[in-house]
Amino acid sequence: MSDQLRSHKNVIDSNHDKTHVPETETILSVTGMTCAACVNGIEKHVGGMAGISSIKVDLMTAQAIVRHSGLYMSTNGLREAIEDMGFDAMIISSKLLSKSEKSDGSTTDAVLGDHPVDSWFTVEGMTCGSCVAVVTSILAALPGVISADVQLLTAQASVKHLPCKIGVREIADALGDGGFQGTSLGIDEDAEMASDPSAIALKNLQKHRRTAAIQFGWSLLFAIPMLIIAMIIDMALPKSNPVAQKFHYKVFKSYSVSVICIFFIATAAQISLGWYFYKHAYKSLVRAKAANMDVLIALGTTAAYVGSIISVTMQRGAGEQFFETAVFLMTFVLLGRWLESIAKGRTVSAVEALVKMQPNDALLVRTLGNTGETLETISARQIQLGDLLQVNNGMRVPCDGVVTMGQTDVDEALLTGESVPVVKTQGSVVTGGTLNLSQSIRMRATAINGSSTLSRIVKLVREAQSNKPRIQEVADRVASRFVPFVVLASLIVLIAWVSAGAAGHIKHQWLESKKMGTSHSMGDDTSDPEKPMAYGIFALLNAISVLVIACPCALGLAAPTAIMVGTGMAARFGILVKGGGATMEAASSIDTVAFDKTGTLTMGKPAVVDCHVDQALLVQIPGFKAWLNAGIFALESLSSHPLANALSAYIHENGANASTDSVKVAPHLIDPKELPGRGMQATIRISTETALALGWPAHVMQAQLLIGKDEWVKEEGCVIEIPPRTRAQWADSGYTPVAIALKPTGHELKDGGRTVAAFALSDQVRPEARDVVARLRKRGIDVWMISGDHPSAANAIARILGIDNVMAGVLPEQKSETIRLLQQRGCDKKPNMTTAVAGKFGLRWLPSFLNFSSSRRRPYARVAMVGDGVNDAPALAQADVGIAVGSGTAAAMETAPVLLMRPSLYSLLTFLDLSTTVFRRVKLNFVWASMYNIVCIPIAAGILYPVINRGLPPVIAGLLMIASSLTVMASSLSLKLYRERKY
Repeated sequence: MSDQLRSHKNVIDSNHDKTHVPETETILSVTGMTCAACVNGIEKHVGGMAGISSIKVDLMTAQAIVRHSGLYMSTNGLREAIEDMGFDAMIISSKLLSKSEKSDGSTTDAVLGDHPVDSWFTVEGMTCGSCVAVVTSILAALPGVISADVQLLTAQASVKHLPCKIGVREIADALGDGGFQGTSLGIDEDAEMASDPSAIALKNLQKHRRTAAIQFGWSLLFAIPMLIIAMIIDMALPKSNPVAQKFHYKVFKSYSVSVICIFFIATAAQISLGWYFYKHAYKSLVRAKAANMDVLIALGTTAAYVGSIISVTMQRGAGEQFFETAVFLMTFVLLGRWLESIAKGRTVSAVEALVKMQPNDALLVRTLGNTGETLETISARQIQLGDLLQVNNGMRVPCDGVVTMGQTDVDEALLTGESVPVVKTQGSVVTGGTLNLSQSIRMRATAINGSSTLSRIVKLVREAQSNKPRIQEVADRVASRFVPFVVLASLIVLIAWVSAGAAGHIKHQWLESKKMGTSHSMGDDTSDPEKPMAYGIFALLNAISVLVIACPCALGLAAPTAIMVGTGMAARFGILVKGGGATMEAASSIDTVAFDKTGTLTMGKPAVVDCHVDQALLVQIPGFKAWLNAGIFALESLSSHPLANALSAYIHENGANASTDSVKVAPHLIDPKELPGRGMQATIRISTETALALGWPAHVMQAQLLIGKDEWVKEEGCVIEIPPRTRAQWADSGYTPVAIALKPTGHELKDGGRTVAAFALSDQVRPEARDVVARLRKRGIDVWMISGDHPSAANAIARILGIDNVMAGVLPEQKSETIRLLQQRGCDKKPNMTTAVAGKFGLRWLPSFLNFSSSRRRPYARVAMVGDGVNDAPALAQADVGIAVGSGTAAAMETAPVLLMRPSLYSLLTFLDLSTTVFRRVKLNFVWASMYNIVCIPIAAGILYPVINRGLPPVIAGLLMIASSLTVMASSLSLKLYRERKY
C-alpha cells in the first residue's frame, strides 16, 4: 500500500495548492524504539509517504504526532506503515483539523462548546441491521448532532455533536426513549476512542514495560542453564569433579555432553529470543532503509552463534566455541531495555501526575421541579457545559467553572506549584484538578474535557517534552549514520586481525586472554596458535565486541531524558515550557531580558490618583461632567486593558459624587474601537450646547470620543489643554497621563478637536521586581524596559527598579522591531570560568582558545521578552524566548513558549536557572555518550593487546553497552534532585 501511495505523491503535491484538502492529526503510541536511529527511520519512512504533511516522533514518550490528508492516508494506514517497520503502533487519537484551528492545534471555539466533539456510547438492544438504522435516525434527528456512526458488532455508537447544543446525557436519554439503553463512554474532543490520550499513552508505556520484563524473564530460562554449564561446570569446577566429568564425557566420539547441551540451549535462544531482533532488523533494513540497534545485536549474536558452529564442526568438537556469548548478549540487551523502560516511565512521571489530578467523578445538582434538589454522582467525562456541580470539602474540582454559591479555600498547586490556599467566593473562577480544602461550594461548568485548563496543561507539557533542541538534532543525525559506521569498523577489525594472525603477529598470550567468557572441552588446548581456527576465532570475537559495545542509544537519550525531567520539574514549579527543549536551550544562554512595564514589572492594577476637567466647560454646560463620565465609562468598559479598567473603576466608585443634572444626550457609542498601544475611540452624539461651548458650529451633532495617550490625541489633531504645572507634577511623580478628547466628525475645522479632561494613573511596582532585576544584572544579563507608556512614567519606574535601559512610548508594532534591534546589536562574550581562574592566579600561559576576552563580541544577542498584554504578543514571538506571566491575556499566553503560572517574577529566575542546569546535564550526557564510544570501540577492537596483553570479551562489551545507556538515564533522573532556590 505504501508503494502505491508513493507513486501518487507527485500528483498530490502538484495539486496541493489547487484544492484544499482537510488535514487530520493522528497521535500514535509507538513502542519498540530503542535509539535515535529508530526515530529518524520512522520520520523518514512515514514522512516520505503521500499525504503526510508533518511527523514528529518522540523517543521518550513513545509517541508519534502525524498530520496527514485523510483522503490519501488513513489512520489505519499510518499504523500499518509503522508496524511494517517492526514497531508496535496503536492509534491514540485522530481528529480533523478545521480551517479556523491554529497551527498549534488550539481553538477558541472549544472553550465555548462551539467546536464539534466525538462521544462514544454503548447501545444495548440492537439485534439486526434495522436496529442500526433506527438508532442512526434517532441520533441524526437530535439538534446539535452532526453525524452518527452505529456499529452492530461492537454495540457502540460514535456521535459527533456540539456540546453547547446537546450533551452526552441528553443523547443517552434520547436513545432510552427510543427503546435502546445507551450508556455514555465519555466525551472526547479529539475523537480519542472515548479516553484521555495521555492516559492511553501512559498505559501503553506500562504495557511495553511489562512486555520488556517478560522478555527478560524468558531470556533467563536460557541464560541461567548456560551460566551453570558454560561458566561453572566447564570453567570453574576442577576436572576431577564428578559432575564436570559427566558433562565432559564425549558422545559420537567427538562432542562432549556440555557442548551438545550448550548448542541446544543456544539454538533455542537464537530461535525464540533472536527472532525478535531478526524481525526488527529485517524491517528496519528492508522496509525503512535504515539501520538501528537491533541490526547490531542481530549481527553480533548471529556471528557468535554461527562462528561457534563452524569452529566446533570443522574441528569435530575440539574447536573454540562461544555459544554463551550470543545468549548472554541477548539477555543483557533485554535487561537493559527493561531497565530503560522503567527509567523512561519515571521521566514521564510529570505527565502521569497531571493526568491523575483529573477526578473521575463529579456531583451533579439536579432540580426536581418544586420538590427540591438531588445530588447524582456522574463520571467527570459526562459533565456538560452549564451543569451545576457541588464540590465538597476534600474533593478535587471536576472541571473549570465559576463559583455560584459558597466560599472556600482552594489549593492551586497544580497551577502555581505552591500549596498556598486561595480564597474562592461567589463569582470566582475555579480550575479543574485543584483541591477544595475547606467548605462545600457549588459551581457552574464553563469548560470540559479537552477544553479544560488541566487538559491544555497536559497537552502543553506533552508537546514540550517532544520538541527537540538543536543539539539533539545534531545527535540524531550522528545516530542515523552510527550503525553503518560500526558495521564497517567491525569488518575492518575482523580483516585486520585475520591478516595479523596470518602474518604471525598475534601472541599466544592474546589468544589465551579470550578464554574469559568462552567454553572449552576438557583437556583440550583450543587456543593453540597452531590450530587453523584460532586466529579466525580471535578476530571474530574482537569484531563481535566492536558490534555490541557501540551504543547509539546513549546518544539518542542524552537530550530527551534530561528535557523530559526538566520540563516536568518546571511544571511542578508552576512554569509551563511550551517550547520544550528548544526553548530551554535558548534560555540557558540568554544575554538580555526585556520587560514590559504594566502588568509585568508592576502589579497591573493601576489606580486614578488625580484628574483634571476643563473648568470652562463645566460652567458652560450643565451636567457636562456626568455626561462625560458616562461616555468614558461606557467606552472603557469595552476594554480589558489595565488602564481602561482603572478608569472604569474610578468613575464607578465616584459616581455618587458626580453631578446629578440630567444628561442632555444619552452616551450611545457608535463604532467603538480599541487601538492597541494608543487608546479607545468611538463616535458619540453631542448636543448643540456642547458643540457651541467647544467652539464648533451648531450643526455638529456627533463627535469622536478619544481616550488614550497624549501623543495619539495630538496625532488626531486635538489640542492638549492641560495646565503645564499639572503636567510637570504628574511627570515628576511618574504618573501615567490619559487624555480625554472630543473631535468633530464629518467637518474640517481649523481648530479641530480638543482635550476636555485628563486623568493621572499610578501603578504599584511588584515587590520582588527590584530584587529580580538586581539578580539578573548580577548574572551578567542586560535588563531593558520596553513600554508603551509615557517616557516620564516609564523612567520613574525604571529608577525605582534600577533599570538603566528604557525605551518608552513604543507602539505594539514597534516592540517586535525593538526586540530585533536588541538581537542584532550583539553582546559581549562573558569570560568563562577558566578565564576567571587564570586571571586570579596569574596563569597567563593558558592557550588563547581557553582565554576568552570580555572585549570580544558575539554578533547576535539572545533576548528574552517578558510581557503580559495583547500588545506584547508580537514581541514575545520575535524574542528568542518569549515569557508570559500567568495573569496576562490569552493572546500573550498563546504566543509565548513559556508561561509563568505563579504571580511572581521569581519564577523567571527559577526558569533561567533550571534551563541552565538542564542543558549543562544535556551537554554532560553528550560528552559521556560520545567519549564512551570514542574510547570503548578501540578498546573492543583490541588496541590494548600490545600494552596489557588482554582485550575485551563480547559479554563484557555487552554489559558496558547497557551501562552507557543506564548511566545517561541515571544522570538525567538526578535532575529530580534539583530544588528551587528560595529568594
